[in-house]
Amino acid sequence: MNARLMAWTFVLLVPGACLAAEFSVSIPLKEGRLSTANLQDTVQSGLHLPPTVVDFLPNLYVEVDLRGINDRLPVRAVNRALGDAFDLTVADDALMLRFDPRNLPRDWEQTCDALDRFTQVTAPQATARLNRRFGLHLPRVVNSRSTLVVLIHGLDGSSASCADLAGLLRGDGFQTATFAYPSERPLEESAALFTSNMLALHERFPDLKVDLVAESMGGLIARRYVEGAQYAGGVDHFILIAPPNSGSTWTKGSPVLKLIVNSVRWMHDPEWSPAWMITEGICQASADLRPDSRFLLELNSQPRRGSIRYTIIAGDRPAYYRFEAKLLEYCGDLAGGRVAGWWGVGPASNAMESGRQWLLRQRTENDGPVALQSARLAGVSDFITLPVDHLALYETVDGQPPAAWPIIHNRLTH
Repeated sequence: MNARLMAWTFVLLVPGACLAAEFSVSIPLKEGRLSTANLQDTVQSGLHLPPTVVDFLPNLYVEVDLRGINDRLPVRAVNRALGDAFDLTVADDALMLRFDPRNLPRDWEQTCDALDRFTQVTAPQATARLNRRFGLHLPRVVNSRSTLVVLIHGLDGSSASCADLAGLLRGDGFQTATFAYPSERPLEESAALFTSNMLALHERFPDLKVDLVAESMGGLIARRYVEGAQYAGGVDHFILIAPPNSGSTWTKGSPVLKLIVNSVRWMHDPEWSPAWMITEGICQASADLRPDSRFLLELNSQPRRGSIRYTIIAGDRPAYYRFEAKLLEYCGDLAGGRVAGWWGVGPASNAMESGRQWLLRQRTENDGPVALQSARLAGVSDFITLPVDHLALYETVDGQPPAAWPIIHNRLTH
């Protein structure tokens, strides 16, 4: 009955929302109980509705106990999500509702923020599990006399995305840390989180030298710190792997990528929750990756930090080249088996191998998501192009270690 009453209450209140920029109504209660006998009259007088509107609604003659409704999850979640736009409160003597449509979310960014606040209330445990993953994850013991290499993942990534490079670095004696962030939230938020973590690190270890190795979009977040006004110093090398410094045209496919990534997490991560698809962001970072976004325009207006040694590593092979080459290799191996002696099979197998080799030699102006021109950055002369695709630059692909690793190792040891 409570749910039915609430539904009819909102039916009565919606016309008022359409008639006034802001309204509030107080419905009398008796010891927390609402009698609907005079509900319609109260709403009509409070919202100044024409009698025909109220007369059209059916009469409800029930008494409902509303005590404790303030603590009900839906009420708390909606109040938190809409903030100054909506507030429903029940006292012993009145049900009070305030609604201001002028403060409702007016664009996609504000809508995402409201959904995030709603989800934090309705799924607090899942939100807490996710938030524990964010921030700068340091080794158990930090040697302040040794350089710390901080790895930063890219769009739809996580600390796991940095695992391959981190393992290679530790195997060579480097101490490493990983910075993780909600990778689909606005980049300004993620950059602010990185800045606060780096400032805390500098305060704790003021003499610590730091090298940054940033994957893809992570390079933009790191640049916001090292080239910004809050930079605290201490960074020596800054290696950016396939950074979309001037944006990426692949952002249109971000919803599909989001579904794929979360499908994988659902299958392999026991802590995963559907709530994460909202609290980690709803493709807001993709909007910041548009070439004409405010974030990129402001970021690229900043000069390079003169005391830092920059290196950019980019690729010039889209991923589909790799997939096509693998397909040709598979077909060639299949044709090279027991049917190799059949008429026409041998030449076909040789042609497929020739096609695979030709494909592997082809070079383009992008690695798939990031164009070479976008990866370039004014003032950075140490720019290396490798014949691989975006993912193969910084993760193990087909059993091969990250292609950027030899360059990273060389720069960090010189």
